[in-house]
Amino acid sequence: MTTGQTIQFVLQGLVFIAWAWLMFRTLVLLRTRAVADTGATAPGPSQFIRQAARWLRAPEDRADRKTLGFLTFVLLVMTLTSVLLPPAAG
Repeated sequence: MTTGQTIQFVLQGLVFIAWAWLMFRTLVLLRTRAVADTGATAPGPSQFIRQAARWLRAPEDRADRKTLGFLTFVLLVMTLTSVLLPPAAG
């Protein structure tokens, strides 16, 4: 593994950790809102869909949506470049 590949691998790992943390935080938020709205400790799939739709439209969640979208895009591009671009010779 070359130095460039190692750096790319580490950066991709850091982006993935940030993405996973934000996704986990978002899922916990959706569950917390669903529990608060229904009072049930295990809200069903329809409540999840309702909360996800709310999250996609809510102005207070806009920064998280933009960050999650950006991190998803960066992670996708990093993965595709590591797969599609040939390794440097030498």
